[in-house]
Amino acid sequence: MENLFRLWKTCVLVGVIWLFVSTSAFASVHTYSDQNSVLYRSLSRLQDDSNRAWQVVFYKRFPLGQPNSVHLRLVGFPGAVMIDHPRSLELEANRSLLSIEDVTSKDFPIAHVGEYDFKPILNQLDTDTKLTLILPLKSGEARLKVPQDTALEWWRVASWQPEQ
Repeated sequence: MENLFRLWKTCVLVGVIWLFVSTSAFASVHTYSDQNSVLYRSLSRLQDDSNRAWQVVFYKRFPLGQPNSVHLRLVGFPGAVMIDHPRSLELEANRSLLSIEDVTSKDFPIAHVGEYDFKPILNQLDTDTKLTLILPLKSGEARLKVPQDTALEWWRVASWQPEQ
């Protein structure tokens, strides 16, 4: 009986590990607010073409009295990647190649973090467009394929308006 229980625990553990390893993207959407702004964001984890993990934050911010912004923040593993600032991020959308401005703060000198202004290109994308991010690195580039469910979350975030 004890061996059967150990076998069951091992099977459950292997199943949980397989679930986390086999999932190429994990995303969640949340709203945050304070007295000065409202932030609506999608947080996901994607892997690039070299199997490096990236935290991907797509967010829309509504600062009081200012125009809203739509940004994409990419965070790689420290020491594993160095983003080539201020080169633009490229977005492959079906057969088009769009350039997205690097707006990473000069006061934020962290080599594995990049921030990009998505707002100017939103009207050039459709909800069913296949997206690939091409991130400039000091040692070449990283390509991240954006799963359709993550891209749909980004659309939800980009079109969101805070309650008045």
